[in-house]
Parts: sequence; structure tokens; C-alpha cells
Amino acid sequence: MTEHRILQAKEERGRQAEELLKHPLIQEAFIKLKGDLLNEFISTGLDNDKQRLNAWQQSQILDKFERNFESIVNTGNHAKISLLENAKSKLRNII
Repeated sequence: MTEHRILQAKEERGRQAEELLKHPLIQEAFIKLKGDLLNEFISTGLDNDKQRLNAWQQSQILDKFERNFESIVNTGNHAKISLLENAKSKLRNII
């Protein structure tokens, strides 16, 4: 696979990840889950370490899941910039 095709694939993957992150149902799910986990953490008694730790761990996993998609979006954006720079360079060589 050529570098150009690899960059195109990364750009497309980033675009898809961004579409998912911006989808209203996904956003609603993240907000609800984060809220539910925060409420669970807050409402758990101080003597129930196991339940508090479980809520905290679940929120960390949810955050990591979201950050993974954000990383794919960022990689796609960088690939898009590289593709544009390569195209500009080729255009300059023609002119």
C-alpha cells in the first residue's frame, strides 16, 4: 500500500470516527452513562469502597473508549493535512 493510500485510509477512518462521536445517539449515551456513573459514585456510602471503586473504574473505561475515538479523529485530521501538503507540493512542481 502506498503512503498516499495509507493517508487516505487514515483520513477516512478519522472521518468515520468523527461521525460516530458527533452522532446524537452516541452523545446522548455518553452523557447518560457518565451521569449515571457519577451519581452512583456520589450516592455510594463512604464505607462501600468496592462499589465506589467499581463506578470509578467504569467511568475510566468509558473515558478511555471516548479518547480512543478522539485519537482516531486526530490521526485522520493529521493525515488530511499531509495529503493537502503533498498535493500542494506536487502542484508547485508542476508550476
